[in-house]
Formats: sequence, C-alpha cells, structure tokens
Amino acid sequence: MDMTRDFIEKLQEMDAPHEIDYSGRKFVDKEMSILPQEALAQPLKTSTLTSIVDYITSSTDSAALPANKFVIHIAEYGTVDLYRELNSDKRRDYLIHACAEKCGFRFGEFMPLEDFNINVQSLFKQDDNTAALLQFIGSVKSDSGVQQEDNGVTQKITANRGISLGISKEVPNPIMLKPYRAFTEIDQPQSAFVFRLQKDDRVGVTAALFEADGAAWKHEAIESIKNYLTKELDDQSVIILA
Repeated sequence: MDMTRDFIEKLQEMDAPHEIDYSGRKFVDKEMSILPQEALAQPLKTSTLTSIVDYITSSTDSAALPANKFVIHIAEYGTVDLYRELNSDKRRDYLIHACAEKCGFRFGEFMPLEDFNINVQSLFKQDDNTAALLQFIGSVKSDSGVQQEDNGVTQKITANRGISLGISKEVPNPIMLKPYRAFTEIDQPQSAFVFRLQKDDRVGVTAALFEADGAAWKHEAIESIKNYLTKELDDQSVIILA
C-alpha cells in the first residue's frame, strides 16, 4: 500500500471545496449538500379517511407551518397522504399516511363452496345480488350428484337431492357486486365479476369470482374519496389532489 499517496488523498478529502470556472460555468470539486432550515415531520400511519378529517378539523399540531395550507394527495383507491404546502426549503411536511385495509377475497381462485360462502358474506357489501349468489351457492352440496351446463356466459347447475328432487338455477354473468376494497367511509364501488363453478375430485364443487371491469372501479373509488373529503373539509384551507 502506498502510504504517502493515501495520506495525500486523505488530506485532500479534508480540504474545503474549491470553486472552479470552466467554459463560463461554475463547479465545485466536492459533493455538497444543502442543510435544511426547517425540520420535517414524519407521517402518522392510519387506515381511515376520518383520521385525516379529524387531524385537520381539530387543529392538531397547529404550530407546524401555520401559514401553509394542507395538501391531500389521493395516491390511489386505498392510499391517501396528508402534507403541508412547501416550506422555505421547498420541501413538505408529511403528516399522515392513510392506507385502507386490503380486501381478503382471493379473486380468480377456486375455493370450496363453504369457504366461498363465508367470504362473500364477510368481505362484500350485502345487497340483492349477494343474496341471490348466496342462495344459489346454498342449493349446491359438495356431496350431491352434480350436473353442469355451461355455454361460456352463464352456467346452470343441478344439485340432485336424493332420487327425485333436483334444484336448477341459472347464474347470470357478469354479476354486479361490491367487495370491501376501499376506505369504509365511502360507498364501496360496484363492479362486474364473472362467477364460475367447477368440480374438483378432492373437495367437490368449487366456486370463483373473476374481475371483469378492467379495474374501472378504482377510478370510481378515487372520485368518491375526493367527494367525501371535499364535503367534510369544505370550510378548511385544504388542497385536494386526485
């Protein structure tokens, strides 16, 4: 190791930056970082839109940048962030990161009818469409003799009970449902799903839902979030970006 060279390089590193003129432009020979004049806040992590409304309306942390407006950024259907306007360093205080709970339904995956039934009841807003779907699912037993007719658009399944009784129902496709996929303060966006049934040698009849609206519901959810926040904060100094 060349100790003399290393010593010289160390001295150069400790030396102050030098300003260099080159082709009419000014450079420095060391990397320099600007020191902020104001410290920035770290965000609180929440899961509701109400937390953002309460933070603003209750004047929480009112001493932080009181001259600047709040900025709400609806990043996506399940994420909303609260900031302040730019400070003197051209940076923002990041106050709240609100992230909605993710929907636990396994879309695009076949599951046993009992699991499907429980998931539809617990993870979807209940209405006439979910009632019709649950009624149909309830008429099919995994230990029944099952006959299935499928034309690619609708399915008809007959569950034989005993020898002489059979229940025949037609399942419309697509079916319009409202899974809990966005913040609970807004009406859950409705979207189309393709409902399918298939027979499994191990568990019997299984069911699945496939998303069929090209994720258009996400745009509807963002618009609903914006409308909710606009209504709740109409008398506040707030900028809402969606």
